[in-house]
Amino acid sequence: MSEKLWGGRFSKSTDNLMESFSESISFDKRLYEYDILGSIAHVQMLAKQSIISEEEADKIVDALRKIKQMIDSGEFDFRIEDEDIHMNIEHKLIEMIGKTGGKLHTARSRNDQVALDVRLLLRDAALEIVDKLYLLLKEIVKLAKDNIDVSMPGFTHLQHAQPVLFSHYLLAYYEKFKRDADRFKDTLKRIDVMPLGSGALAGTGFPIDRRFVAEKLKFSKISRNSMDAVSDRDFAIEFLNDVAIFAMHTSRFAEEMILFSTSEFDFIELPDEFCTGSSIMPQKKNPDAMELIRGKTARTYGNLVQLLTLMKALPLTYNRDMQEDKESLFDSIDTALDIINIMIKLLPGIKPKQKSMENALKKGFITATDLADYLTRKGLSFREAHKVVGSIVAYAEQNSKRLEELSIDELKRFSEHITSDVIDILHYKKAIDSRKSYGGTAKDNVLKVIEEIEKELEKKEGDTIECPRCGYPVKVYKNPVPTVDIIITIDDKIVLVRRKNEPFGWAIPGGFIDFGESAESAAVREAKEETGLDVELTGLLGVYSDPERDPRTHTISTVFLAKAQGTPKADDDALDIGLFNKDNLPEEIVFDHKKILEDFFKSTKI
Repeated sequence: MSEKLWGGRFSKSTDNLMESFSESISFDKRLYEYDILGSIAHVQMLAKQSIISEEEADKIVDALRKIKQMIDSGEFDFRIEDEDIHMNIEHKLIEMIGKTGGKLHTARSRNDQVALDVRLLLRDAALEIVDKLYLLLKEIVKLAKDNIDVSMPGFTHLQHAQPVLFSHYLLAYYEKFKRDADRFKDTLKRIDVMPLGSGALAGTGFPIDRRFVAEKLKFSKISRNSMDAVSDRDFAIEFLNDVAIFAMHTSRFAEEMILFSTSEFDFIELPDEFCTGSSIMPQKKNPDAMELIRGKTARTYGNLVQLLTLMKALPLTYNRDMQEDKESLFDSIDTALDIINIMIKLLPGIKPKQKSMENALKKGFITATDLADYLTRKGLSFREAHKVVGSIVAYAEQNSKRLEELSIDELKRFSEHITSDVIDILHYKKAIDSRKSYGGTAKDNVLKVIEEIEKELEKKEGDTIECPRCGYPVKVYKNPVPTVDIIITIDDKIVLVRRKNEPFGWAIPGGFIDFGESAESAAVREAKEETGLDVELTGLLGVYSDPERDPRTHTISTVFLAKAQGTPKADDDALDIGLFNKDNLPEEIVFDHKKILEDFFKSTKI
């Protein structure tokens, strides 16, 4: 008889080959945090609606948190026979707390469960990519500003076309990557829809409260058709499309950096840290990072086409084919973040070669259009002027001269409208400064655009974005993790823990707030786990938030005050634990805990 959680209908066990062929746990275990997050919200709703008891819910939630800790620490044994992340967690839950664990799956299906997990994952991934893109945009603006006086040939058909500022060229990519960030933010509106409660396809007969779950999981909308909610991945396809378009932009930039760094162009020098040498040719400096960006773009296209093809002929609603959506998503998320991180670090090291660019500007009759514009302003139609300048270029080419090397007499042979004032027109710097139309390459224009952009980026400082729920600009953090720190006082001394895990050093006891848990209960629980003390909360010092406060993940910490009696004991994560006052604080204090302690000692007589 099958040992599957769904095995009641079957008389034979699943074939071993089928086990291997159908499993997804080897890759979808990446969803564990989101699966547990959704399960906790779901079971709390079941208790709220009296579908299960509060005691049963507490038991399930406590076990789910322990399972998460086991997976976090690498102690969880994933079983291929349990197929996927959902069944692995549920099987372990039942193993830990018995039949009560089986009540977790009341009023839901793996169909709406996996749709929820994927949406939670993509919501975090989209926000992380947007945040990283803004860092990239800042680097582009800085490089443009630092090289505001550098000129270069602009190209069409990879032929010299018109002179432009190097900064104007760079800011073209600012606009592309800015639109990429906007696309991801817009896609969030389609991702941010809560599918849980749709069941297998038809909803459920249980009196569930979907709005409660949506609020717990911070979804702005709830799916309104259960069949649609479990059957589509259009939001994931849109995300993959956003990644592919972004990668296309980086690939174009990479291609130009590869070309511009060749000895034929010699426009730029790429930083050594992102290049490699040849195993046989000692002179080589290969632009490997740029080539890999160009190459990895292909896989983002493949992932997009794979998911489009996967979904193209599926009848409603869920089909097992849809299990194959995750590897494409995971790969594109990782690839996009890898590309952005490389770009952020590589850009500041790009060095334009101004002399080489100026020499290139003397080739290709690059001010020919300016000469045609000059004749048009003198009264010729542009088509007439175009023909005259074409003849002048042909003449210059035959005589191995540049346009600015032609004498006034030579130029006058082609048009009586040409006079001595033409000389100013033919120099590339004059040509650049003449392009004053909004969006043009004139230096004053570019400086104004940089000023506009810097104001745009200031608005993004502190991760201020437009709220997807109300449209109001709000300050948010990518995947903020709520934490608590507890300043515990024993006989006028405070308790500090010396951590044995990175970042190493002394710290105020504390930890993460689990989903659905109050900050107060988390503080009491974490104090007990970290110090072995039964604490009594006595007040609140404040809330501390800084994107750099914790190198592992950004946190927003509520700092509580507490008192206790007895001797603290270090837990498994600690090397030592001790009692201190303001005169004998240890040297190595991690995170922003030194600042917190300074604030504490200012506000107390201890």
